[in-house]
Amino acid sequence: MRDLHNLSGGKHVRGSSAYSVFNPATLEIVGRAPLSTAFDLDDAVTAATAVLKGQWSRDEALRREALANCADILDRHVDELARLLSLEQGKPVVSAAGEVRIASRICRHYAARTTRPEIIRDTNADRVTVLRAPVGVVGLIVPWNFPITILFMKLGPALWSGNTVIIKPAPTTPLTTLRLAELFSSALPAGVLNTITGEGDIGEALVAHPGIAKISFTGSTTTGRRVMQSAASTLKRLTLELGGNDAAIVLEDADPDLVAPRLFASAFTNAGQLCAAVKRLYVHRRVYPQLVEKLQRLARETRVGVGAAATTQMGPVNNRMQFDRIRGLVDEARAAGANVCDDGDALPDLPGYFLRPAIVTGLAADARLVVEEQFGPVLPVLPFTETEEAIAQANASEFGLGGSVWSNDPQRAIDVAARLEAGSLYVNSHAIPPDPEIPFGGIKASGFGYELGDWGIDEFSIRRVMRVEHPAGAKA
Repeated sequence: MRDLHNLSGGKHVRGSSAYSVFNPATLEIVGRAPLSTAFDLDDAVTAATAVLKGQWSRDEALRREALANCADILDRHVDELARLLSLEQGKPVVSAAGEVRIASRICRHYAARTTRPEIIRDTNADRVTVLRAPVGVVGLIVPWNFPITILFMKLGPALWSGNTVIIKPAPTTPLTTLRLAELFSSALPAGVLNTITGEGDIGEALVAHPGIAKISFTGSTTTGRRVMQSAASTLKRLTLELGGNDAAIVLEDADPDLVAPRLFASAFTNAGQLCAAVKRLYVHRRVYPQLVEKLQRLARETRVGVGAAATTQMGPVNNRMQFDRIRGLVDEARAAGANVCDDGDALPDLPGYFLRPAIVTGLAADARLVVEEQFGPVLPVLPFTETEEAIAQANASEFGLGGSVWSNDPQRAIDVAARLEAGSLYVNSHAIPPDPEIPFGGIKASGFGYELGDWGIDEFSIRRVMRVEHPAGAKA
């Protein structure tokens, strides 16, 4: 068990009290994290504001070197961080190591990126250019499903742009973030990276704090609406990456042998706890029986277990609330006559939040399991006859994070995918690991703004227009 502290202004802060973090597989205590107070938040904001006045916000080379050093630190500590992340989140250690490696890749991407001149106009009369500056002190609010990957999707572009940050991890997964902050204190100037931990009250205080210029939040749509309301009083900038209920459409010419493993992986990665996972699967009746059979076999063969075990392919759900919600949705579907293929109870001898991956068929289009985001290891599979029908059902959702189309005819799939109402569109893939070159974001109730890529930098930058009028005859 580890007691970890917050980082504020380069100093380790124990806090006046602490709370326990549990392993969702065994329900044993993994460690303890501070319960931050409003005074702790004020101190962190003060420290983050002070460093903005120095070299950090003006010196791109300094920031790029710091990001490269952070990548080196991540590479040296992959094993340690992966074990800790697996313990507090529940995922297999190999998956946790993948998160740390993605974080390193994001840091290296931004460490290698240099400022690119932005010229709007350059004529005999004038020259119009774009100047960039950091937004200021930004709050990064991170969920429990991919605590490190999602953190760095925000942190990479935020630091590259010259901001300082205050990180608020989820209450159930703070430990790896706190350890990272401890490690990064040797690579970043004091006050650039700060952390606060605790329940929703400290997150609400972060959003409302007048010293915070921007909030980048990843979480549920319900909480995102509250974030937006709270941020309005201080006119904060916002990036909201919220819920998703991604649809995948399998056309009649798709090969079930090829698409089944990839669809299954997307739906059940991280026990289905992925905002951009396939959460609704629409399959043409011509290939529906074969694809369902193959998905059911993959579900039966999946090895569910404790994240530390080398044989584990899928760990537990992270917390009791989510566990109960998923079971409730499945029980409701079964009671309504749906067929649930989940191969029985998962590890009944262990106290953790284990569920078997479930393939659910025989559902109505308006079933809760189809309409709502389940965020767990359950995949509803629905047949269709006409492509127009599938497009309409896919778009009949308040969410608009991602969508995919699967076909042996790429151009036809492109044409269908272009009609899906989602921010990220895929053909013959879905929710690939974050690529630092590719922006990611949603529409509708899935939020607004982007992370990663150049668009991610835009979210953490203030852009100003400078027009220089040339003296008469100064330019030929």
